[in-house]
Amino acid sequence: MQILLGIDVGGSTTKIVAVGPTKQVVDTLQVEAKDQTTSLFGAIGSILAKNGLSLAQISKIVLTGVGANIVGDSIYDIPTYKVAEFRAIGLGGLNLSGL
Repeated sequence: MQILLGIDVGGSTTKIVAVGPTKQVVDTLQVEAKDQTTSLFGAIGSILAKNGLSLAQISKIVLTGVGANIVGDSIYDIPTYKVAEFRAIGLGGLNLSGL
């Protein structure tokens, strides 16, 4: 199963969602750490371990939030994209409402 990870790297909390191939939410969680790098990579590791997933199953990572710029073009050689936070919120709301 191919999984997309959506991650909001905030100032104190990182939120992550794993989405399956038919856009179903596999799982969500929040991670708090003293720094954004630890929070980001801790969130990825936690959601993978909790759901019995491997890095090979992750097809794409999409980042938003104030800490999104701490990484380059990929995380663990997985294509990684950045979306402005307000755009992510707006598009997410449209998607959830069916518009």
